[in-house]
Amino acid sequence: MAKPQIPETLAPDLLDRLRARFHPWPLISGWGLTIESVDPGRAVMVLTPTKTVINGARGTVNGGVLATVADMVSALALSTAFDGAMPFATSDLHVRYLEPAKGEVRAEGKVIRFSGRGAILECRLTCGDHLVTLATANFAIRQGIG
Repeated sequence: MAKPQIPETLAPDLLDRLRARFHPWPLISGWGLTIESVDPGRAVMVLTPTKTVINGARGTVNGGVLATVADMVSALALSTAFDGAMPFATSDLHVRYLEPAKGEVRAEGKVIRFSGRGAILECRLTCGDHLVTLATANFAIRQGIG
């Protein structure tokens, strides 16, 4: 079996297929979360905060929402190795840094290491030029995939 790898190019319709699949999810439908782009081993999402994700009078994005976005953008980045499929047995998100975010949040997930059994990704969430979340995600890939 050939060693699995991140492809050099993606199917031209992959971004449209991912948007059609994830934008209507009930969990995130009221969040203002969109998939901006996908490249081989990389994904970018943008969270335009709505009242659903804001912490009341403080006006900051809920930290649990930021962690969820980090996990989601990491999964999307890894899915580029599987033409948009997500054959992950488990994922383990490690939030290294988290602070309040006020305003639009840009999330970028990037594959750091990839094999047939698992992957490690780095995820950065920024609000303007300001880093608000830094996380790593470890994914186990189901046996027989890749």
